[in-house]
Amino acid sequence: MTDMEDVLKEFIAIPGVGMSKAKILYKGGFESTKDLEKATVKDMTALKGINKNLAEEIYGHFHPDIDAEPEEAEEKPKKSKRTEDAVFVERGLDLYKKGKWGQALQSLKEALRVNDSNEMALLTMGDIYRERGKYDRAMESYEILIEINPKNDVPWVKYGDALMALDRGSEAITCYKKALDINKDNEQAQEKLMENERIKTYVEGLDETLDGGIPARHIVLVCGRAGSMKSSFCYSILYNLAKKDKMKGVYLTLEQSRASLQRHMRKLGFDPEGTTNLLVNDLEDMVVIDIAHLRKETNIEKIEEIDWLNSIITQIENYKKLFGCEVIVLDSLSALYSLTTFKNPRTELFFFFEKLRDLGITVFIITEMFEPEKEIFGTYGVEEFLADSIIHLKTERSGKGTNLFLGIVKMRETNHGRDYNPLIVDKNGFAIVRD
Repeated sequence: MTDMEDVLKEFIAIPGVGMSKAKILYKGGFESTKDLEKATVKDMTALKGINKNLAEEIYGHFHPDIDAEPEEAEEKPKKSKRTEDAVFVERGLDLYKKGKWGQALQSLKEALRVNDSNEMALLTMGDIYRERGKYDRAMESYEILIEINPKNDVPWVKYGDALMALDRGSEAITCYKKALDINKDNEQAQEKLMENERIKTYVEGLDETLDGGIPARHIVLVCGRAGSMKSSFCYSILYNLAKKDKMKGVYLTLEQSRASLQRHMRKLGFDPEGTTNLLVNDLEDMVVIDIAHLRKETNIEKIEEIDWLNSIITQIENYKKLFGCEVIVLDSLSALYSLTTFKNPRTELFFFFEKLRDLGITVFIITEMFEPEKEIFGTYGVEEFLADSIIHLKTERSGKGTNLFLGIVKMRETNHGRDYNPLIVDKNGFAIVRD
């Protein structure tokens, strides 16, 4: 740890001080707890972002035997008596910084023997156990700290980190959210939620195998041969996200007309009316846009002059800005290729995928597999490496019929199996059949 990290760790253990306030104090010239101990309320409130109530709380933390700061504190500073447990904690922190874990724990345990409510001792013990991989013992320390001071947001984040290390992601996310309930400015909790946010597919049986869903802001290739229900599968995800999570989505079709797509979805039970299907100038659940008419109305000679890759990026940027869309389906990559003349496809596709990723939304890209016997998930051989995730919808003949299977070929940041499970669709939507 750096010196700054060490100091911030000590600051956030002070009641009422989250990471954002700790950084304000540090950058304001308070580079140790000793600096804060010497500070007056006036010194602290001189910093933008530190109000009087917080300053008085910090002052009271270091001067528990003084009811209020004396008016002439600057001229007549009063020294507070260091308690026995504080001495043990200071020794433990020093040993911890030097990497002497065992001795540090012993000193912290002595501090808790003297004062079993010492928050700094409990927090540091939890951190030592967590860094050494003893997550259950770390959580015990954080639990005690939470019980002692329910308004302290810091142990909730630490508790979440321990749960995340045990692959208990959904419980960890609950902890991060609890930290933000206590302190909406907790930057660590915000970052952790961003890192671990999941987008549900609402395919029965699938989300459970994906740690709760697809990682938010992934670029997901949905691949398969013609007739494997790729469009229906992606549309069902948007439909359910819009209806159940009030999440705004855009379905961008480059070949099938909007009317045709919606007629087909109604037959599958995904009635656009159920999601308050909107015009492009409305701002609610879900927007379905169709640029197929551009292909019909544009002079065929001019189509080749259009930079379709950048046009798609610009359109998505506009829908994010105007509608706040969080998820988009691009149907399909094959249709986009038919509109585009590449000079250097690998380089151009690299920048296209990176621009999509920079938009900060989840993108499903439908792509046709023209050689179903070969597991080639992109026309130019780079798509599967540029994507974060690949979902393969596979058809297999069985007697006179055809069965549909779903496999997760790739999904970063996710523990998933590689088996292909039967995929069924009925009036209730999509579902996988697991053994």
